[in-house]
Amino acid sequence: MRTRYKQRAVNYLAENFKNQFLLVDDEIEIKKIQDFVNGDNSYLEIGPGKGRFILDIAARNKDKKFLVIELDRTISGIALKKIDESGLENVRLICGDFYNLAKFLNSSRFRGVFLNFSDPWPKKRHEKRRLTSKNFLLEYANILSDDGLIYFKTDNDNFFEYSREMFINYGWKIVYENHNYIDIDEFDGETEFENRYKNQGINIKRLILKKDEKTLTKSKEEEKENEQKICTIL
Repeated sequence: MRTRYKQRAVNYLAENFKNQFLLVDDEIEIKKIQDFVNGDNSYLEIGPGKGRFILDIAARNKDKKFLVIELDRTISGIALKKIDESGLENVRLICGDFYNLAKFLNSSRFRGVFLNFSDPWPKKRHEKRRLTSKNFLLEYANILSDDGLIYFKTDNDNFFEYSREMFINYGWKIVYENHNYIDIDEFDGETEFENRYKNQGINIKRLILKKDEKTLTKSKEEEKENEQKICTIL
């Protein structure tokens, strides 16, 4: 579901920086991000919606740090305001492109990545935009710790099947799978629409996936293939 442009939210994003990092190629800003996620207790959510999920899980896990990244400025502004109002000290937001963030985090490692009800981008020509497409999976392998996990939820059957197949193809080990996820576990939370989906009788599908040696091998193979393609073109 697309969010309408809201000038008030965009203005809020442009004027409030206590819990926001700027994703710019600036040494000071990059170090702020790296310092926040350094350690072994940091988690990343891509696409926070209005922030209900991340604020819920962050409030119950104050010993952990949570970074959220969102490309849309309206959604970012809404989520940032919620984060500011929560008073939590362990949540930060970045408005920007995940790929630009990933290139600054080669020396950082997240314990987990949350993908909650991501846009399925159903048209074939939009496949690269799906958060479970090849390039994203390879980046997740790079930024996650050796025992890092991906936490994935969706209401969309086709997107679930596509994502499950992609995870398997790229060496991710399924450690949890549920096609009718009803009860929220202790390290999870509901998004704004999740309860509504359940009340409508729509099954929530959930996967938890672990990075392992196969993931790393596949990532290295893809990088080598890409280098060879570039050399061939040159």
